[in-house]
Amino acid sequence: MLRRLVLPALLAVAACSGGDNTGPERLTLNGTWRQSGDLRDATTGDSHIHIGTFSLVQSGDTFSGTGQQSGYCSAASVKYTGPLADPTPFAVAGTLVGRDVSFQRDICEYQGSFVEGRSNRITGTATCHYNRNGVDYVFAGQWQADKQ
Repeated sequence: MLRRLVLPALLAVAACSGGDNTGPERLTLNGTWRQSGDLRDATTGDSHIHIGTFSLVQSGDTFSGTGQQSGYCSAASVKYTGPLADPTPFAVAGTLVGRDVSFQRDICEYQGSFVEGRSNRITGTATCHYNRNGVDYVFAGQWQADKQ
């Protein structure tokens, strides 16, 4: 009796494990991403809102590329002209582990994750540190990116 049940069970398992891969697609960062952020410096009262792009190439769980942004910055007492308002391209490098993304540029660190059920949108937080004219700036806030 046991042999009669084992053979049909093995055949059913073999039929269900065929080459049809209907699982979720692997997330990738390859391509161009439109990005934006809203950052604030709690100490100085300065704010920064920007838009820009990331052009990324992924290999395994790591990726690298370039970013560029332009934006509007304001300071509590003077017009802001710091590096967050500079449209010069910058290098980025990071990792993708599961749905979680983390990467760095010269003065900023980004953390985020793919939005549940989407392979074309990432949301997260960013922190940017730099010193300018003897003042330490630490901007922090939200950022997001959408694949173009």
